Amino acid sequence: MSIEEKTAAGSMRRSIPDDYSYNPKKLKHLKSILHNVSVALGTLSSALNEFAKLKGPDISPDGLLGGVGYIIPVADIKQSLTTAVHSLSNVADCIADELTNPRWNAHEDKEVKELIKEKEKAVDKVEEHVSPEGPVPEDDVTPNDVVTVNEIEDMMAPKQANVNDILAKAVTAKLTRKQSKE
Repeated sequence: MSIEEKTAAGSMRRSIPDDYSYNPKKLKHLKSILHNVSVALGTLSSALNEFAKLKGPDISPDGLLGGVGYIIPVADIKQSLTTAVHSLSNVADCIADELTNPRWNAHEDKEVKELIKEKEKAVDKVEEHVSPEGPVPEDDVTPNDVVTVNEIEDMMAPKQANVNDILAKAVTAKLTRKQSKE
């Protein structure tokens, strides 16, 4: 079972020694981390929302994006963005939970309260724009849907051979007739 599955199932617990001393100076780092993660979550959620509105054929004739060395199917990009949004959302929830841990003595800290509100807005934005299964690809072109020039040439080769044979026979017949008249 993965850490995410254990956490979601509630089976993961922490065992913090009673004599552990929390360093209040480190609280500012957790606050900064939560702020940055919340901003990143909002930005990533917007990117996913924008990308999910696009249909594969509108941006790619072959269902792929990128260039040499960085070619990724459109559907995989959508799925990666969805996974990243959910992972970042989990991190934001985790840091927010840690900041509300009574051992930090930050329950009256106005900045912590503001950061948690900021995180909740970002998570709400995610929930508004992203379904748990991720964006549903509509009419995406996959590499299997694309017919290459080579495949077309291979399909046409027998027909072209027939056309060439017919033309050769016609030219030969015409030349034969011409020669017989002379």
